[in-house]
Amino acid sequence: MKKINKMLCSVAIIVFIVGLCVLYYYYPRKVSFELTKEIQKPNKEFDQSSFIGFDYADSEEMLMYWLVEWYKGFPDREYLHSYDLTFVQNLAKELDFERYDYIITYQKQLKALRHSPHLTKTEDGLYFDKKTPLIPTFDTVITDKIYIYRIKKNNKYRSFGP
Repeated sequence: MKKINKMLCSVAIIVFIVGLCVLYYYYPRKVSFELTKEIQKPNKEFDQSSFIGFDYADSEEMLMYWLVEWYKGFPDREYLHSYDLTFVQNLAKELDFERYDYIITYQKQLKALRHSPHLTKTEDGLYFDKKTPLIPTFDTVITDKIYIYRIKKNNKYRSFGP
């Protein structure tokens, strides 16, 4: 009788541990965020509504890159004009990069940010980057605004890729 109880206890512990591992792997964790700023598109022709991701700015330099410099790499696409440098510098002064990282979404509002090892494996293509990718869920309404959200400063998150 003692052998059967020990065996049942061992099986129950193994099932419990396997269950915890499966739960850890598949259960998506939410990251809280807060809308910080809504800005107009840089021009009428600007259209990034098909972009399924977001840009992650953890410093003033990255904000400048995503809103000004990145668009200079596409001279053949007239509809992708960047913001004015002075406008982005003033915007950066309003943001607190010491305490927060910022997420920039284009023409869609963010509904949720999640992460889990399973989502990393199925949704992310940057296997070499060890930071945790955040997987967004967006509202379906396309707007004429760019949204900037803040999350608590950390060194473990990034946008998903590629």
